[in-house]
Amino acid sequence: MQVELLELREDRVRFLLKGATPAFANAIRRASLCEVPTLAIDEISIYDNTSVLFDEQLALRLGLIPIRSKDLDQFTILNECDCEGLGCPGCQVGMMLNAEGPGTVYSRDIKFADPGVEAAYKNIPIVKLSDGEKLMLEGIITLNRGTSHARWETGTNCGYKNLPDVQISSDCEACGKCVEVCPRNILVMEKGTLKVTDATKCSICKLCINECEVGAIKVVPIKDTFVMSIDSGGSIPARDLVVKAAIEIEKRAKSLKEQLTEFT
Repeated sequence: MQVELLELREDRVRFLLKGATPAFANAIRRASLCEVPTLAIDEISIYDNTSVLFDEQLALRLGLIPIRSKDLDQFTILNECDCEGLGCPGCQVGMMLNAEGPGTVYSRDIKFADPGVEAAYKNIPIVKLSDGEKLMLEGIITLNRGTSHARWETGTNCGYKNLPDVQISSDCEACGKCVEVCPRNILVMEKGTLKVTDATKCSICKLCINECEVGAIKVVPIKDTFVMSIDSGGSIPARDLVVKAAIEIEKRAKSLKEQLTEFT
């Protein structure tokens, strides 16, 4: 199995996964979405809310704000902590939010008990307060997985596709019609010759095949090579998200092996 990096940003990573099965590529996708533990606002106590939002709407917005930690490994999932779910600095962090209108309350206005914890994005609007309206609440941030609730999902737009092999035969008449219909602009004419610029961007729509009257183009998916695209919600850098997803898969594989060994 080989990995070839195509794009690396703070919030996105794209890479080629070679010599893998569809099941493994899908496992990376699913693990990146909801298997990697992250922080999220879990519980809140609202003491004053005279805004236009109901308490339930406010709680929903707060729960979906991505929370980032400088050292995520210091936290443990609540039901796996040594405190047995009672709550301690190793499994939860306090937060509070106090604001008075007029003005918009943003994620940057949240105060955290741990200086190493912060909102991943500072300008997420929470609620707009008019003159005299107030908001006063406090809450608890915990570590968990997206399989428990959507607020702990680490990935957002995570997917994969087979790498297309775009084949151009000698029958090509260089008419350029396929270039015009290609929605991803991966086909170009260079000195009267049709060339493929970046096959990883091909969506396998096959419009080029339908347009070619002489049948000079074939698009064949490579069965064991995948273009992986993983987007992070902001709580974990995309690169770390993929690494942690692979670690989670390894843990589950070892656990399954140990359980199956008991029956042999």
